[in-house]
Parts: sequence; structure tokens; C-alpha cells
Amino acid sequence: ELLIIKKTMLLLFALIPSIAATAIRASHPLGKSTQRVNHVQGPLTSHFATWLQDNGYGDNDFLRLDYGDQGSYGGKTTADETIDNTPVVFVHGNSDSALNAGYYIGWTNTIQCFIDHGWNSASLYATSWGDDDGANAELRTHNCATTQRLRRFLIAVQNYTQYEKVHVIGHSMGVTLGRKIILGGKITASDGDCDLGAPIRFVDVFVGLAGANYGLCHCIVDSDHPTCNHDNGYWPGDFCGDNGADQCGAAVMKEPCNGVKYSKFMTDLNNDFDQLAKRVVSAWSSADDLIQYGDNIWGKPTSLIPRSTDTKIYPNYTHMETKESEESVRNQYEWVNRI
Repeated sequence: ELLIIKKTMLLLFALIPSIAATAIRASHPLGKSTQRVNHVQGPLTSHFATWLQDNGYGDNDFLRLDYGDQGSYGGKTTADETIDNTPVVFVHGNSDSALNAGYYIGWTNTIQCFIDHGWNSASLYATSWGDDDGANAELRTHNCATTQRLRRFLIAVQNYTQYEKVHVIGHSMGVTLGRKIILGGKITASDGDCDLGAPIRFVDVFVGLAGANYGLCHCIVDSDHPTCNHDNGYWPGDFCGDNGADQCGAAVMKEPCNGVKYSKFMTDLNNDFDQLAKRVVSAWSSADDLIQYGDNIWGKPTSLIPRSTDTKIYPNYTHMETKESEESVRNQYEWVNRI
């Protein structure tokens, strides 16, 4: 019976791009934004870089100077500069970067929007993780090295700014990474097992844009790709009750849906009832060209973070436009400022 299902799936998905082709490959213009605003220039300021070095973060390479002035952003320009707004930490997705370092433009549009509203680098923070080579997208997972490094960055920003609260905005894989670095706990990964520690309690607003919180249906076919693995990848499960794999992306299940077994990382994350933030916003597009299927997985949106306080559904944006469009960046500004 399982063999029949697998053969059926191969036929059903034959014309659908695999996750290797769709997960932000440099040769594939997936959701590439045509909206490029003023050039935002990093990297982290010398004041913040010096503070990081002096406070034990020097080995974490938060500056990412391999991307020139586009690998990171944030920090005070002088010691006496005031921080006038609650700091925001941005976590980008797979094959993206902090700013416009490669094929994608990172958080350039969002940061420019905040700057246009009077904010400065003392309240806006981003670092790059991984690399921007789309050919490596299928290899990336929620591993210990990445989550530990990003958690240290979040903690460093809070300690540096001395604000009681910070906001976090994540996109795509940055949503699930962002959730994990806040909630902490254990990870089983290819680079070893680790424990991130206790939940972080200083996040005020968390915004998740186009995150695959319940996995990706493409992974049923691309199960041999590391990013789809059953431990810390985007494995969605290959059945839900009596609904077979061909129903993974359906908006409505033919049969009662229960017992789905998706990746351990996602299961642990979604079953963690510790408070992620005081306000949790989930936003996605029904036309997402990476997640596809109208964002559905086993009859529910994969981008809906459990226990969200706010949701926003865009009807026509691509995966990247959900982060970069004029409407989205305006919404991001409004959400963290509670407008």
C-alpha cells in the first residue's frame, strides 16, 4: 500500500518543481522583487562591533564582512546617541541575507521604510546566516550552529540596547528559526544535539512572514533533501488520518485529519506553549510561489503560527513580495508600532 502511494505521488508531483528548484535557487527567479528602494548601507556600526568584541561575541561573525556593507545592519554611531525606539531584530530566510547582498534584497525595503519614519540604525538590527547561494538551499536545516548563533545575536542586541523589550520580524525559514531561538529547548540535528536553554522573555512583538510552520508539501517528494528531513527539517508527514499524500496541499480534507507526523523540530515547536511574544502576527500570501497550494498543508495554513494574535492574508504576492512589497513593509512597521 505504501509503495502504491509513493508511486502515485511521483506521478502527481511530476510537473511540480521540487524544493531544490523552488527553494530560492539563484538560477530561478523565485519571487524576485522588482521593487528596490534606496540603498541601505551596513554593516554593523563600529560602536556596536566594538561592543560585541568586548563582550564575548567576537567569534560569532555578526558583521559578515564577506558581504561587504550588505551583510549586517544596526548599532549606534556614537556612544552618546540615544535609542529612541524599541529595537527590531530581523531574521531572513533561506538563501537570503541581511541586506541586498545577492540575488535577493534581504530587509532593505523594510529597513528603509522604518528609516523613512524617522528610525535609525540604533533601533534596527540584522545579521546574515548561511550563504546566498540558492544551490545550497536544499542543504539547510534548523541546525545547532545556526540557531545558537542567531539566539546569541538576539541576546546581544537586547543587552547592547538595554531595552526591556525587543521586536522580532522573520521571513520564510527565518520564522521557524526565529521562533526556536526565542522558545529555546533541545534540537536534534546533523551537527549534533544541543539545548538552546530557557525561553527568552523579552520579545514584545513577533511577526512571521510566509513561514512553513507545519512543513512543506514538496518535501514528500524531496524527502532525500536535508532541508526536508524528519528531525529538524520541513517534513510535513505523508498522511493525515485516511488522507494520503496527494491530499497534503488540499484546502479541505476528504477524510477526518488526525495523526499527522511531521518533523520533530516542527512538532516540538508547535507544541511549546511558552509565550513567544505578547503579540504574534502571522502573515502569508495565497499566491506564494514557494509554499504553493494556497499556503495549505493538511487543510490549514502552514504559515499560521500557533496561538497567533493577529493574521494577515495577501491575495497575490510571491514568497519574496510577502516580505518586500510596499504594503507588507508598511504593515510590518504598523504591527511593531501597534498602529
